[in-house]
Amino acid sequence: MIVYFDTSALVPLLIDEPTSRGCRELWTTADTVACTRLTYIETTASIAMAERLNRLSADGVRDAKAILDRLWLQIQVIELGQDLMALAADMALKHGLRGYDATHCAAAVAIKDVELVAASGDQRLLEAWRAEGLAVRDTHQR
Repeated sequence: MIVYFDTSALVPLLIDEPTSRGCRELWTTADTVACTRLTYIETTASIAMAERLNRLSADGVRDAKAILDRLWLQIQVIELGQDLMALAADMALKHGLRGYDATHCAAAVAIKDVELVAASGDQRLLEAWRAEGLAVRDTHQR
């Protein structure tokens, strides 16, 4: 099974959240994990936000970033080239998605594999993926 992780599915692997257990199970059952390179930036920004909100200490930030760097080596990274950029723009218009969510939507759609499951906790993104015919996993559901 190929699992596309958006940022909301990846962050719980780094920071303890109510969805962490389910996201870890999804990670370990996946044969391949994929995401767009932008996810690294967005995930790092989420780590920084957790520190600003006092959810992580400086040590916690360092640990979360180290985990991200280790996990990143196992991810099939999808690059944001011209074709994906155009598809993401179409997804933004078609589904009313924000920029990064449109990129996540397009990246998962571009994989074109029957074994793909797209994982997120973002309801609008999940709905867009469903409308595009993808199997989805809502990380807020058990």
